[in-house]
Amino acid sequence: KFHQQKTLRLAMSRAFFLLCLATVYGQDVSGDGGDGSCDAGKACVAAKVERKHHWPMQKGNMERTGYSPYVMPNISAGPSWSWVPKEFDLEIHRATPLIDDQKNIYVQSIAGRVRKLRGTDGVELWSFYSGDRGGIPGVAAIDDDKIFFMTRKGYFIAVDLETGTEVFSTKIAELIDSTTDCLLVLQGLVIYAIVEPVPAVYLTGHLHLHEIDSNLVVAFSTKDGSLKWRFQPKMPLYNFQASSINDGSFVFQDQTGGVYRLGVDDGKLLWYGGQMDRGSATTAAAVISEGKVYAVSNLGGGMKPGMKEGKGLLHVYDYESGLLLWYQLLWYEGNQAVAVGEIAGHPGKSLVLGMGKNPGVPWFMLMTFYIPGWLIPWTAPLYYLSLHFPTWFASKQGRAIVAFNAETGALRWVWEMEPYQQMAASGDNEKFVPRFREFVSTNPNNEPMCLPDANAQPVIDGSGTAFVPFQDGKVYAVRDENGDGSITPNEVQVHLVGDAFQASSAMAPGMLAVLDCAGKLDVFGG
Repeated sequence: KFHQQKTLRLAMSRAFFLLCLATVYGQDVSGDGGDGSCDAGKACVAAKVERKHHWPMQKGNMERTGYSPYVMPNISAGPSWSWVPKEFDLEIHRATPLIDDQKNIYVQSIAGRVRKLRGTDGVELWSFYSGDRGGIPGVAAIDDDKIFFMTRKGYFIAVDLETGTEVFSTKIAELIDSTTDCLLVLQGLVIYAIVEPVPAVYLTGHLHLHEIDSNLVVAFSTKDGSLKWRFQPKMPLYNFQASSINDGSFVFQDQTGGVYRLGVDDGKLLWYGGQMDRGSATTAAAVISEGKVYAVSNLGGGMKPGMKEGKGLLHVYDYESGLLLWYQLLWYEGNQAVAVGEIAGHPGKSLVLGMGKNPGVPWFMLMTFYIPGWLIPWTAPLYYLSLHFPTWFASKQGRAIVAFNAETGALRWVWEMEPYQQMAASGDNEKFVPRFREFVSTNPNNEPMCLPDANAQPVIDGSGTAFVPFQDGKVYAVRDENGDGSITPNEVQVHLVGDAFQASSAMAPGMLAVLDCAGKLDVFGG
């Protein structure tokens, strides 16, 4: 009996020692060859379970549908809490807030500051700064226990989600553009857009840095940033946003509306959906849902300098073959991707899309197009007049939110909004002077203006409400409650945040987070 007790104590001691080893070194001590079963007399350690986050990337999922099964709070009742940067309060925020599995929220400025905020009250848990590696113009992505992002100078950086400490940094490219490109993380790779080679017209001073567009799609490892492949699209890219159903391929669109499907492992072209108008431009992106790819672009013009105002086009392709299934002409410009989900009052899947011409530039930036630089300060009285009487300096711009049947393209409802009538997006004209001063002195990673799209990408919650932030600094929650195909004032909730939006809203169970260009974060529920 004594020998049996001694043997038992030795076995327990061995098991405890092996468990300690596993905890400290992360070693497999189960003795099962990695198949998850336990051999007799050997200790077993549970396999690491990858974390599932609520809103880990732009639009919440790899398909970029912007749909959440959870019901969001009533935004007209006001936020549960708000957060604004206490330091560096002039930095611009274009990226959607991200939400982890603990409902903590991550916000990033284009100047290179990433902050983790506690989801219950907005207390800052950590802050990370990219420093001389350049700002972060695009949207980061959370994957398991890390958050990844790209800097303007081409550095790929991984940061620990819990501590905010840098895990690694590696240079992927010489340059990335200043648009709101979105990382796609899948199968151990990051899909992103870069500038390569650096344009000679920029190096010789004939093109401004902020006029450069990405022209190459690349894939690199999430472990060390090693490059796997590169792909040259037919036309430049703008607000690059790849989407995938995690089947070994992904889709994206270029700035003229050309749609591509590539293999994840090798970057080979599987199909190309066709270029609608080579002379047009859009800031929109492609979305996948139930065997279809939804793209939005413009005809006859677009948002690029020197282009006349275009008309939007919603075009839809078969995911497997790339064949055009249907399209809808739009009466305003289309400069954002659709959201896909079930909406109130209508059966089956629907598309929700915001439309409108992208905003103009602030007064002093506008003057650089027309008069010599030395004359610009003398226009200051007109600038201050434009702040107090903005409608004197701008024409009315039509805008609307529209819903279509996702299967057939049939119109479900449209809400014509009050036209927008300011020379720039809300906050851009007002903050241009102090931002410019900071930009040329102490904060070169920032930019003098947000210059967002007409609206941020819509999202749809589990009750069928569509949330669409616009350039007037307001978030609109729209639902056709009675299903009659007409939106009445009592079917629209409105919440004023402040400045315009580039960032789409983020959702978690009972939580809606909206972030404007100035970095003000309003959180509903939680």
